[in-house]
Amino acid sequence: MPSDDASMEYLNGPIATTALAVAFVLVGVGLLVGLTSGSMDVLGATMIGIIVLTVAGIYITIRREGIVTRENRIIGGCVLLAMVLLFALYELTALSSEVVFAVVGFVGVIVPHLLLEHTRYAGEKDDPR
Repeated sequence: MPSDDASMEYLNGPIATTALAVAFVLVGVGLLVGLTSGSMDVLGATMIGIIVLTVAGIYITIRREGIVTRENRIIGGCVLLAMVLLFALYELTALSSEVVFAVVGFVGVIVPHLLLEHTRYAGEKDDPR
């Protein structure tokens, strides 16, 4: 595993930027071909490419900017849980859409707000001293 300095140098270097640019162009070409030909296989592969590029972009942003704080982790975890609940409740239960969206909104918006507002996590530094 490379050290933090080496990985940051790679992420900021011309090779990583060129690789990302080529990947974005390939995804664009894949979308164009998939949409014009009507091929669901090409569109499916392109969607996987979009997901991979999105994850790579998020990783690079986090490494470059250092935006992962305790608050962001709590909010991100609650949002991911809400997305899983949205799928699970909507597809696997017979609940009405109003109930599903109320539960998802509560878990994704209200729970992180309450955790950050009324617990010791609010305004606490990330480094434990």
